[in-house]
Amino acid sequence: MSEISFPGTALTERHAPHGASAGSRLLRRVSALQPVRFLVIGLSIAILLALIAYPLALLTGYSLVDAKGHLTFETFEKAFARRGMWQATVNSGWLVFFVTAGACALGIPLAWLVARTDAPGKSLVTLAAGISFVIPTFISVISWIFLAAPNSGYLNKLATGYLGFSSAPLNIMSFTGLVFIEIVGVYPLVFFAVNAALNNIDASHEQAARILGANRWRTTLTITLPMVRPAILSAIILVMLDALSSFGAPAAIGTMANFSVITTKIYDLLKFPPQFNYAAAVAMPILIFTAISLLIQKYAVRAENFRTLTGKATPEQIVKLGRWRWLAGGFCIIVALVTAILPVGALLLLSVLSSFGAPISLANLVGKHYALIFDENFAARASILHSMLLALAAATVCATLGLVLGWVVERFRFFGRELISFLVMIAYGFPSIAYAVGILMGYVDLFYGTLTLILVAYAGKLLPIAFVLVRNGIQQLSTDLEEAARISGAGWLRSIKDVTFPLVRGSVGIAWVLVFSLSLRELSMSAILAQSDTQVMPTVVLQFIEDGAVELAAALAVIIVVVSLSMLAFIRLFTVKKTASIS
Repeated sequence: MSEISFPGTALTERHAPHGASAGSRLLRRVSALQPVRFLVIGLSIAILLALIAYPLALLTGYSLVDAKGHLTFETFEKAFARRGMWQATVNSGWLVFFVTAGACALGIPLAWLVARTDAPGKSLVTLAAGISFVIPTFISVISWIFLAAPNSGYLNKLATGYLGFSSAPLNIMSFTGLVFIEIVGVYPLVFFAVNAALNNIDASHEQAARILGANRWRTTLTITLPMVRPAILSAIILVMLDALSSFGAPAAIGTMANFSVITTKIYDLLKFPPQFNYAAAVAMPILIFTAISLLIQKYAVRAENFRTLTGKATPEQIVKLGRWRWLAGGFCIIVALVTAILPVGALLLLSVLSSFGAPISLANLVGKHYALIFDENFAARASILHSMLLALAAATVCATLGLVLGWVVERFRFFGRELISFLVMIAYGFPSIAYAVGILMGYVDLFYGTLTLILVAYAGKLLPIAFVLVRNGIQQLSTDLEEAARISGAGWLRSIKDVTFPLVRGSVGIAWVLVFSLSLRELSMSAILAQSDTQVMPTVVLQFIEDGAVELAAALAVIIVVVSLSMLAFIRLFTVKKTASIS
């Protein structure tokens, strides 16, 4: 793949007509530099610095510098000496540990069953994992309150009324309940990563081991496991970061069960009057942990000398489970039932039930919650409009910036271009709650109380998704067509519009849809940045839960889930269409 260097001017000057004026030569030099290109690229890089570098620099500065500008660690001492802060930190540590262990214990065996066995129900498991991944944990909380609240949950009623339990066996409003909901939300990260790694292993390696006399277990331990270890490691780090930065479920359950984690403490520090320096100091350990985790991931994967081997599980690799086949199938069905079917069914049912705790009968199924949600005098209706506007704007900004920055990184040869990639990706690794603190400190004077403040946060945090997708699309393109366009006299902007964009619009479109969907369900940043006039759907759902109006929370959550699943289905249709056209 060839790259484009900065345009030189020597050729232009060498072929300039003899006796041309200095003004003409200057005009030709400026024309050769293509000022439109430099204007667009310069503006994009400036926006990138404003979205990511500036907030993160402020976050670091507030935690390390006192009011007089001196370097100090006093802010850390005072922040962590506040009542309940150490207990919240310990709770976060335990949450990370249990969620990571649980996600691996569930995700790895499921991936093996789906990829390497003849167990029935494998498609159901994959579909259930996809649904669990799409539904954010703060919405899962609503479903499980309906099912497993200690006194009024319908599963508890079933257990005490019909199964002989003397007391309610389930209590979702506890730290254990929080761990369970987080595991259900993040185990798909492990499942999809390990499943893909198992499918990509070249069958010849395992066949060679078997020919040399190794039995199935020795082959698994010495051949299969080392090859999927990078995927497991990457998934573990993602799960740890997700659990550490989780906010929605801890906020909803912690309020009812009276415990905190480090992210909810940061949220408390930003309530009136906001204490930015303490919030920044508490966020710093999360940032440091994230940076260390990403470095471990980078170097550990490199040390493994990991290679993706484009293969597919062959019939010889499929394990015949024999009499255990139906037991494995039962396990798959239970997982699908607990992680997807029950929560989604409970959410739909609660959204049309007259009141939480009422008997489930046709007489108690009503549509008043949806009517109230769409009432023009109710705050929820405005939140739907805000969420849609922000999702449209964030998706458009991220797709546009992703196209320009992806083209710059792939097509330009200049010192520091990899710094652009690093800067974009660093925002993805940092927790949303910490990033929102930086955005608030950086732009509170300019955009306080406006949707623009939330848009800045969405764009900076979700830009990496658009950047990676569009950059991958550009990497697959040859530069021949772009060079042909330039030889034919097209300027940079026109070659992008008429040549590059049509060829990568599939990647741009998928990036747009993904950013739109993720913006619609974003809670961590919205909870910190939204004010009374700029509420979005997730913050209103959280407020409904805290107020005990779980029926209204369920109705609004159903809208989020339906739109999110529709957007993902749109991606699926788009991908199928693209594949069909290629074939």
